[in-house]
Amino acid sequence: MQTILAVDDAQDTLLLLEFDLQAEGYEVIKASDGQDALAILEEKDIDLVLLDLYMPGLSGLDTLRKLRANSEHINVPVIMLSASDDEDEIVEALELGAHDYVTKPYIAKVLLARIRNALRLREKTLKLENVAKTDFLTGLINRGEFEHLSQKAISQMSRNNENIVIAMLDIDHFKKVNDTYGHEAGDQVLKAFARILEQCFRDYDVVGRVGGEEFAVCMPNIGQHDAISACERLRRLVERETITTADGQNISITTSVGVASAQHVDGKHDFTYLMSLADQFLYQAKEQSRNRVVSHRFVDTHDADIDVTPIVTEDLAEQGSLVGIDYQVGVNNVLGDDNLFMEILKMFYDDHHQDSDNIQQAINGQDQARIKHLVHTLKGVACSIGAMQLFEKCKALDTAVNEVNTGTYQSLFDNVSFELNRVVEGIRKELDIGER
Repeated sequence: MQTILAVDDAQDTLLLLEFDLQAEGYEVIKASDGQDALAILEEKDIDLVLLDLYMPGLSGLDTLRKLRANSEHINVPVIMLSASDDEDEIVEALELGAHDYVTKPYIAKVLLARIRNALRLREKTLKLENVAKTDFLTGLINRGEFEHLSQKAISQMSRNNENIVIAMLDIDHFKKVNDTYGHEAGDQVLKAFARILEQCFRDYDVVGRVGGEEFAVCMPNIGQHDAISACERLRRLVERETITTADGQNISITTSVGVASAQHVDGKHDFTYLMSLADQFLYQAKEQSRNRVVSHRFVDTHDADIDVTPIVTEDLAEQGSLVGIDYQVGVNNVLGDDNLFMEILKMFYDDHHQDSDNIQQAINGQDQARIKHLVHTLKGVACSIGAMQLFEKCKALDTAVNEVNTGTYQSLFDNVSFELNRVVEGIRKELDIGER
């Protein structure tokens, strides 16, 4: 049953509207002024508003302005009602976002027809919006809607001082699936993976497809242990799943997962930061042979199958002259051995301090294979030494190279070069390496 909010300071008009609308099967909620109407809109799902133009206090036009200023009610159709036939007021109402205008005393048959038209238009609009928010292949929400809903959840958890977790998931070796079985089989794998995702997480968790074979889950009000357990349950289900293609071939897949928890980064409720952190853990999982869940270190886990990398996740910090390097991330990658980490930094400097020149030469020479090798290698070692900003810049360029998006190479490389030069110069100063 569709719900109509009738707003009018004249009680006889409200009673007449209620009688006519209920006879047509609508649920009717009444309000005698604009403030009451706005309060009702915040509390109840309203399909259409009938709004009187002239009311004491908050007028119909002012009520309409406030209603349209709220993004939550932007698509609720509004039909203005008034005994006035002032053309300027009618135009103003329509320009403010009213769908229609009906003069009083209204003719019931005409008003009901206009209500039906407005509701049909709203239904079509909502369907179009849903298409725009949905990944057509898997039926999950797309990246834009995932970010929108996750931002809302993060804001709420931040206000309530509750934890929130974001997980990034990737189907391992998905390119091999497409290459071996064809893209139609690859689509079947994506659909099957999406189905398992929906099974493993709660109804109010936000689950979306954010890239080709990349998916993400935002889990509000959950502890890290429970979030990792849910991701581990997913990993096992995926590992056991056999997907049968249209031509009868059986495909088995695995997944790698990175999990970032706000409570482990000083309660930092920030979507971009948590996504980046989860992506870093995902990269660690793929570097560690794939088919695993990687997150922050935590205590009292009794599940030996959950592989939790001992990484301290703090804001990017500088240790001495080490600009652009998170010292704790880097040193924890070598189990806390500071001397060994210094040796690794020296190796990084020796092997990569000329990478800016080498990559630029490869771009100038349009040497696709060399660009890919240099950038992919630099991305991996940047993560190993805790140069996470450099890792992110390299990852963007690496993605462009994989997609052969040559028009973006130079601008993305400029970002890589700037960050690499900062890191290299910091290492040179820290280790007192002479100019070369």
